[in-house]
Amino acid sequence: MLHIMPEETAQAGIDVQAEKIIPIHWGGFKLALHEWTDPIERVTKKAKELNLKVITPKIGEEIMVKDSLQTYTNNWWKDL
Repeated sequence: MLHIMPEETAQAGIDVQAEKIIPIHWGGFKLALHEWTDPIERVTKKAKELNLKVITPKIGEEIMVKDSLQTYTNNWWKDL
């Protein structure tokens, strides 16, 4: 099993020359000692520093991966 930290996730996007990244396994369950939004806050902060777009659909929301016009970055978790 491989696990990388949120900041490493953003860097991995840069390393593979991705146009956008989609962080996964961060908001489904509260299993850690940190706030459940901590991983997404950290990855979006680092991605912003690296000028990398982040796709953040709501849990269960369908997205069109090839849809280059839609960004799905509405920070929905902040309204909960």
